[in-house]
Amino acid sequence: GKQWYQRRVRAEEEVGCIMVFTLVSELQDRVNDFADAIYNKKLKEKEDEEKIPVFHGTMVTRENFIEWHANFLKERNAGKVKVVSDKLTGKQIFLAKGGNIEISDQLLGDADDDVEVDESLFDEDLDEEMIISSGDEDEE
Repeated sequence: GKQWYQRRVRAEEEVGCIMVFTLVSELQDRVNDFADAIYNKKLKEKEDEEKIPVFHGTMVTRENFIEWHANFLKERNAGKVKVVSDKLTGKQIFLAKGGNIEISDQLLGDADDDVEVDESLFDEDLDEEMIISSGDEDEE
């Protein structure tokens, strides 16, 4: 009788401990899931904010472009803005060659920009002194 009663009380205590442990574990899992959901939501919001381009200055609209263009033309006609190029653009060179890239640029009048080349800089034969001096530097 008495031992059976003690074993039953002990069994109920053990069941109670296991039940409390199970409930606490379940509660911890739910709190962790909730915290992860909050973290992921904030991370996604931050990524979404980074995707939105940040504009510096005035956004171009049809109206303010027309206003800018009119002012630009006035300044250019008044001599404040110079749009001058003494060199041909890549497109102009291509069209002048008739689409043939084999034609030399010198035939188009760029011969004024001749560059002198010191061919001695490209000699393949190395001086013996250079070889010896470079060998001495390695030993130090």
